[in-house]
Amino acid sequence: MGNYTPSRTPLKKQSRPHAFPCTIFAGAGTQMSSSSLICAIIYPDMARESGTVSLRQRVIEGGTYLATRRVVSMIFSFLGALFITRIVGAGNYGLFSAASGIFSFFLSVGLMGTNVYLIRSSKDAPMNLFHLAFWWLLGFGTFLATALSATLVFAGNHWFRTEGFVPVALALCANIPLTLISYVPLALLERQLDYRKTTTVEVVAQTLQYIVSIPLVWQGYGVWALVAGFWASQLALPIGFFWAARYRPRWYWNMGELRAMLEYSFSQAVSGWVYNLRNLSTSMIVLPFAGQEAVGYIALAQKFLNFVSFLKGPAGRLSIPAFARLQQDAARLTRAVSEAMQLQTLALLPFLAGFAAIAPFVLPHLLGAKWDVPTLLMVFSISGIRILLSALFAIQGSALFVIKKNWLMLKANIAYIVVFFPLTYVGMLVAPPEYRLFVFNIADLVAHFPTYWYKHYGVSRYLGRVDYRITSLWTLGGIAALLAPWLGWWLYGITLVLIGHPASVREIREVIRSILAQRARRSLLSQKSSADSERQPLKEEF
Repeated sequence: MGNYTPSRTPLKKQSRPHAFPCTIFAGAGTQMSSSSLICAIIYPDMARESGTVSLRQRVIEGGTYLATRRVVSMIFSFLGALFITRIVGAGNYGLFSAASGIFSFFLSVGLMGTNVYLIRSSKDAPMNLFHLAFWWLLGFGTFLATALSATLVFAGNHWFRTEGFVPVALALCANIPLTLISYVPLALLERQLDYRKTTTVEVVAQTLQYIVSIPLVWQGYGVWALVAGFWASQLALPIGFFWAARYRPRWYWNMGELRAMLEYSFSQAVSGWVYNLRNLSTSMIVLPFAGQEAVGYIALAQKFLNFVSFLKGPAGRLSIPAFARLQQDAARLTRAVSEAMQLQTLALLPFLAGFAAIAPFVLPHLLGAKWDVPTLLMVFSISGIRILLSALFAIQGSALFVIKKNWLMLKANIAYIVVFFPLTYVGMLVAPPEYRLFVFNIADLVAHFPTYWYKHYGVSRYLGRVDYRITSLWTLGGIAALLAPWLGWWLYGITLVLIGHPASVREIREVIRSILAQRARRSLLSQKSSADSERQPLKEEF
């Protein structure tokens, strides 16, 4: 087959970080309703703008395929987390999750934002650019995996001190070069917004995870069943992406082009590297001080959070291109940020609160005796509060990236790491062993507050004043609902009072009207497009 031809449509689109799963259970899914929410508020006039209908339709179509993949991923993740973790227990699951954190972080280091550079390259970018990226990622990934393996062997005897951890981490990190080169054909597909093919490959790969891992779990292979499923999926992904993109690498090397690519990629990736250092915390701090079972509880609670916060991901991704259309108008962009914050909170609140309410009655039967459900739910509640708050300020971070305030975002992430790691380490040293699990989650929550301040400061200074009034009501109501099963059911009364506030009710009605209006416009556009396509053959005949 011939090489894939890049799109002729220039797209300013943020790459999907970790478009494929880095653990045996992929992240929670999304639904197309989230893209409708964002488009309803940020793109109210998009249908009337000349030259934007085609792109808008392609974004919606791509979002539909993304939604399909995410919904399937969400279902698989939830069922897999319940089924497999019930058998392997917290210890084995924690061992695998700690190793996955190391893999995820160093994968982002190896990728270095190269996929973003490829996706955002000019419409007539030569295929040599993709060949260059392939050979760089293969070479650097091999070096990184080798150096990381040597470091893990050394650190295993001096720091981790957990039996069986180093072999599992080595098995996962050996896959880094193979995973890195997969991003080249994936970038070719994403330049075309061809999410039909990427969705197919990702769903097949995730299905293969369970086809391989579940029988091995039943046979008692423990953590190695998860490792086998991981490798099965990570082998399927590059094979699928290379086949779908019809990409065949050819030798090409140019130091000047490589330097330009790495300079751009590094500037885009460094902020994410700093924040993603948190992926190392479970293996570097929690595992040695609190044990592998504590890591298992943190990982499973995060899995459930991903499941119930499935609307957060697509809204965040769609905000980048949406805000980019408004970056020349500070007033409109500030208003869009405020409205997107409200939508994020409104989309998350019922799912987080609902799960916290029913989980105490359902999870004991689903997880079995190997898991302490009250402990799991306490971790879920603390992390859920952080998710609610982060949803607000992640939207502001997207706006800052759009207006090219990357260094401000880097400072925000540095502030998080500077607070998080020392606070977690000291807390682990002074806390009794039975409370060290909660030390990690509380430190994670507290360490995010400096990043929130940086993002608020940046938006206030460079764009305008963000409206927190309605969002604060919903956020406080969500926090009360998350804490209710833990501290007392009377907190649900506070949630009802805050959500039932007249200003809150008016805003909810306005959001519903906006969504319905957007869907009506989309329906009219679809009907018009169908009518035009039906008339076109008649014109050709005459």
